[in-house]
Amino acid sequence: MGEIIGVMAGTPVDTKMGVDLLINRGFKAKGYPMARNPKEQSRMQLLSKEELYERVLVTLKKARGKGIEKFFVYCNSLSAAVDMDRVSRETDSLIITPFTAYYDLAKDFSTLLILAANGQACAKIETILEEANEGIRIWSLSALPLVEEIEKATPPRVIYHKLALEKIVGWAEEMDIEGILLGCTHFPYLIDVLTRNTRIPIIDPAERMIEKLRK
Repeated sequence: MGEIIGVMAGTPVDTKMGVDLLINRGFKAKGYPMARNPKEQSRMQLLSKEELYERVLVTLKKARGKGIEKFFVYCNSLSAAVDMDRVSRETDSLIITPFTAYYDLAKDFSTLLILAANGQACAKIETILEEANEGIRIWSLSALPLVEEIEKATPPRVIYHKLALEKIVGWAEEMDIEGILLGCTHFPYLIDVLTRNTRIPIIDPAERMIEKLRK
């Protein structure tokens, strides 16, 4: 594949995660982070949405000027904070976000626990899941401290115990939750330690995003 895919995310860390993911799947990719760290990212998404929208718009227009036409938004909370459909129209770009995958996922489960970076992402994901499956039962957890630990490259096993994730997955098992949805693109960093410590399937929407990108 000769074309370059623009990867847009919240911080340099999750942007690099998205770039690495696409490169490992045979794409060429270039990253475009929108903030310097998780705190700045979260504050912009909650308190400075218009400024963030303009930053995204300017970034995509510059990338379009360099011949990039397709964009992979590897960030749930950024996708929730910015009207990506509007950005797509204004820049004449194809934009794939994690939300692209959630509508299909909702049809496969009757109960889900969402792990996300902030409440804004939780709300957007819940809306999509409810639209796709009106009978679905949803629990949501907003966990910016998880993102901050991942940004510091704290080992997954340390994060698992430090932030008491064993209690969260234990509670989820008691509630007979059918799937734990990683509603933040930082969280695949924890997928191995989570999978080893629970019988509940851990759902990463990235695979369905890549399918959409290929099509």
